[in-house]
Amino acid sequence: MPDFPPALQWAADNVVRDHPGARALLEAPGLRDFWRRIADHAETLRAKDAFKRFPPEVLAGVLVGCVTGPLERGHDARGTAARAIRDAVDMERRRRAAALARELAALLREIEREPFSPMVAYDVGAWLDLPLPIASAANAALYENPPQEVLERLAAALERAPDFSNHPSPALASRKPSWRGFLREVVAALGDFGFKPREVDMVRLVAVLCRTQGTQTPSRDAVRDALRAGRAPNPEPSHRCQ
Repeated sequence: MPDFPPALQWAADNVVRDHPGARALLEAPGLRDFWRRIADHAETLRAKDAFKRFPPEVLAGVLVGCVTGPLERGHDARGTAARAIRDAVDMERRRRAAALARELAALLREIEREPFSPMVAYDVGAWLDLPLPIASAANAALYENPPQEVLERLAAALERAPDFSNHPSPALASRKPSWRGFLREVVAALGDFGFKPREVDMVRLVAVLCRTQGTQTPSRDAVRDALRAGRAPNPEPSHRCQ
């Protein structure tokens, strides 16, 4: 790869899997300046106390993975991973599960009426990772989360359609998965390490991605709108560069 930053070469050879789209991002001439900025940021991280114990190639690999990792996980120009996840939601199955949860809650309430609950009732509490099922209703105040109440909350949650708007994966936020999910994943992942991508870099990045996968290349305005829409802070950043 001519002109590719030497500091990122180990990452390109060892972190990026044999994914044609990811390789295209590394090899695109129009992204050379972007990758040089990534290499410079890896050096900046090395100067910080929190990152001094990491070898430079590891830091470079993490940053490269922030860009190529989402694509390798299926967050591509077509939003393949997000579409698969959304399509897998089965509300009828969730409603059946909710009904079963309520049946179990009712069963536990009946068990509470017994002066000596069978020992297997305690296994239910252990399975739910909750306080042990209580032997009588008089002791209910001792527990903040009786299994019965938790099961009722579980049933109510199952009856609601999943809300992907605040999911830790930004790619799931869009109701029409596309390149926007990939873009949001990249921006969020790099942001976890203090790197702020330039708009021009993201326009070029998305253009390479879409050309590689044979989808329509979005306009600069469309990319700008996607960047603005994805600026909300994400509460769980740790998974994104894996």
